[in-house]
Amino acid sequence: MFIKDWMKKDLITVEYDDTVLDALHLMREHKIRRLPVLRRGKLVGIITEKDIKEFSPSKASTLDIYEMHNVLAKTEVKEAMTKDVITVFPDDPIERAALILRDMRFGGLPVIEKNGDLVGIITAVDVFDVFVEAMGMRKPGARVHITVNDKAGAIAEIAAVLKKYELNIISLATFFTKDKDESKRDIVIRISGDKGNINKSIDELKALEYNVTNVMEMEGRITSIYKLDN
Repeated sequence: MFIKDWMKKDLITVEYDDTVLDALHLMREHKIRRLPVLRRGKLVGIITEKDIKEFSPSKASTLDIYEMHNVLAKTEVKEAMTKDVITVFPDDPIERAALILRDMRFGGLPVIEKNGDLVGIITAVDVFDVFVEAMGMRKPGARVHITVNDKAGAIAEIAAVLKKYELNIISLATFFTKDKDESKRDIVIRISGDKGNINKSIDELKALEYNVTNVMEMEGRITSIYKLDN
C-alpha cells in the first residue's frame, strides 16, 4: 500500500501572504487543524492551530480580543507558519507516513511530487483507515488470536488447518508479544466460513498444541465471544 492510495487529494490550502486570520477562518470553516502554505503553487510551509496559538500570545499577550483580532488580520501567514516541513512522496509506502506521524507526534503530512508540487495530505486518521482495512475489521467472520513460537512453518500449518475446513482468510497479521519476548509471536487471523467448521478448526489447532488465546465473532464490530475450553 502506498501513500497515494490513501492520501486526501481535495486540499484546502492558504497562500503564504494571506493573513493568519484568513487561515484561522479556513480551519474553522472546514473543521481542520492544519493548512499547507503555498507560494506560486509550491509548498513553502504549513500552519496549524498550534502555530497560531503559539504566535498569538507572543505577539499580542497584552492586547484585548479586539486588538488581537486586528493583529491576526494584519499578520501574514509566512510570519507564523512552520517553514521546515517534513513531507512524503506519493509513492512512499504507507508505513513511512505511519512512522513519521507516530514518532514526530504529527497529525498530518503534506504529500509532494519531486518538483515540490503539493498533491495531497496524509493524516493519522488515514493511517487508522489503513489499519482497519488491513485487519479486515469491517468484514463479518471470526477473529482468532494465537500465540506461537517464532519458528518457520507455523503460519503455513495454521493455514493448512483453515483450508482443510474450507475457511477463508480475510486478514492475517503478526506481532511481537507485549512482553517483548522475541521467541514468540502473536498471530491475529480473521476468517469467514461455516461457524461449525470454525469451531472444528479451533479444536484442531488446540489439539496441535497451538495456544489459541481468544476467538471473537465479528460483524463489522465485536458482537460476541466464543467460549474456549481450557
